Amino acid sequence: ARAAAGAAGAAERVGALSDPAGCADSVTIAIPNWNTGSLLRLCLASLVRFTKHPHRILVVDNDSDDASRVTVDGAAERGLIDLIQREGAVHDGAPEHGASLDAALAACETPYLLTLDSDAWVRREGWLADFVAALGDEASHAGALKFPGGRAKRFVQWVRREPPRPEASYVRPCHAIYRVELLRRYGLSFAPRLGSDEQWRTTGQTIHEELVAKGHQAALIPHAEIERLVGHLRHATFVINFDAFPTLKARARRKGERQIKDLLESREARGILAETPVP
Repeated sequence: ARAAAGAAGAAERVGALSDPAGCADSVTIAIPNWNTGSLLRLCLASLVRFTKHPHRILVVDNDSDDASRVTVDGAAERGLIDLIQREGAVHDGAPEHGASLDAALAACETPYLLTLDSDAWVRREGWLADFVAALGDEASHAGALKFPGGRAKRFVQWVRREPPRPEASYVRPCHAIYRVELLRRYGLSFAPRLGSDEQWRTTGQTIHEELVAKGHQAALIPHAEIERLVGHLRHATFVINFDAFPTLKARARRKGERQIKDLLESREARGILAETPVP
């Protein structure tokens, strides 16, 4: 209920659309953000540089108070993006992420919705056309499956004598594309929720499961192909805003901080940011 209310209230705050109207395969690129600073700037700069397919960039900002607030306000003023400001957003991880994507879905006026994390960046022209092409004529949504647990994770479970848990298998909304008509037909939400088996479904997992249960098919894009089109740090919001997420381990925080530093200093990122109009 909170996610739906947030989506409805936030959708009223959308500014003027960029104009992908009239294109049968146009895409709204939805990017939730909370205090991801230079990473969001890189994300937007890469979209401006490499996206030629008809599209609209829609940032859902969750009451940021860092440099990313300047970026989204400036980009909206220049007509580079459309913006939803969720003022007073509750910074609680997955529920906030789901509410942000629901707000974007409510405001979407294109046939397709592509969800993209703010710590992701696109790498080449044609990337968005490739995502649309992955849907083909049949698929309801397309993207990569959740990363499976590796040997280290299974080893830790063995040391702790924990019973093996089944891996959730669903298209992750960090870089995925959906047919908007189907999401609305079934009244689907990106919000996490408790399933009938008493297990929590995280952001986007319920959408995947319900579409498949209704007979629709997901188009799975191999991780190697995703990485060719889109780079992604994963969990940078938690690392940057670690004070709000006390369960984040110090080791994971240090690793994340190194990854962010290395990315922003990389030749790839510096090349994208060198001549960007994104403030």
